Amino acid sequence: MKNVVITFVGKDKAGLVDQLAQVVIDHQGNWLGSSMSHLAGQFAGIVQVELPELELAKFSLELGQLDDLSTTIQEGHPTSGDIEPQDLLNISIVGNDRKGIVQEVTKALHSVDANIEQLGSQLESAPNTGQLLFRANVTALLPEHSSIEELTDAIENLGDDIMVDVEYGC
Repeated sequence: MKNVVITFVGKDKAGLVDQLAQVVIDHQGNWLGSSMSHLAGQFAGIVQVELPELELAKFSLELGQLDDLSTTIQEGHPTSGDIEPQDLLNISIVGNDRKGIVQEVTKALHSVDANIEQLGSQLESAPNTGQLLFRANVTALLPEHSSIEELTDAIENLGDDIMVDVEYGC
């Protein structure tokens, strides 16, 4: 069996994910995990699939024939399962939006050697002012030599408007 990661982007339309799922099943594949989102009129995502090695070339060819969809396939590696869900941190971050805020947040996480497993972000209007708020949800692994307090301080030091909530476990 071959473990692959597919990235894709295309014009958003109903049935797009169904088309991808059908190609996976047509080539005896198993959909292991995915993350997808609608962004600026496009639908983009990343999917992890396991399929027989002999199907890989035909699978790749059929993916390339899907209308209005750009895909890339890269060989993946089976996950080791070393990380237990309770070892992961769920980090919620809210603050006023500004240019560079994603880089600031990721730099703060890096400063305590946190390894990002998943990061999702969005902008939303503040209820009272209508000002744009940045909201991020991060799943990360924190090494033993770092503490939640150090991580929280690193992010909160980005500005007085930043709020952070950290919990163990997914």
